[in-house]
Amino acid sequence: MLRVNATDIVVNSVKEALQRGKLHVGDRLPKEADMAKELGVGRSSLREGMKILAAYGVIESRQGEGTFVVDHCARNFSEFLGFFPSQENRMPFLELRRVIELGNILTIYDKVTEEDFVVLDKLVRVFDEKHPEKDYVEADKQFHAYLLELTKNPMLIQISRLLENMRTELLWKLFEHEEIIEDARIAHRRILEALRSKNRVACVEAVLQHLDTTAQRVILISQDKDI
Repeated sequence: MLRVNATDIVVNSVKEALQRGKLHVGDRLPKEADMAKELGVGRSSLREGMKILAAYGVIESRQGEGTFVVDHCARNFSEFLGFFPSQENRMPFLELRRVIELGNILTIYDKVTEEDFVVLDKLVRVFDEKHPEKDYVEADKQFHAYLLELTKNPMLIQISRLLENMRTELLWKLFEHEEIIEDARIAHRRILEALRSKNRVACVEAVLQHLDTTAQRVILISQDKDI
């Protein structure tokens, strides 16, 4: 029989509690002494397990508050792999985004409800008026994140989160330009109209046009040319 060491017991117990829904993001873990007693491990083993879980991005300790369940797995893994915002990573990021968003739209094109459209339309309307740049960045991120969440595919959602920092950095760079804010308004509205029609081809064409326009803008920005 394979022997499981005390540190593994700690890591596995938290992982299984998350999988079974006994623990959720935001929950505070028991005190160190109580948790060690409950799991039947020593405090040193418990601390080693906590270090591993923190490195995974599953928990974080907050001074004076305790240890909490978090969801930083995608962020930590992304940084470990070197998925950093940089000019060199922009085009590979857009190519990966094309794969994800085309697959996404093909999955959800006929499943969007009226309640979903209310949420999406509110996000698109941000681009109809003058706002601080951060509002455009947040609205764009939420729009595409919402479409991904409609797949109800946790793996796809986590893969998208790996790219969160790169997406945010690029959006800040893009939305320095009024023309690109207008691009986003038109593109997002076109995607919504295609989704309302439940027309598979129209949805794919709307997403492709949006991504192609974005790629062209990124090339110009990277070459320091006027848009």
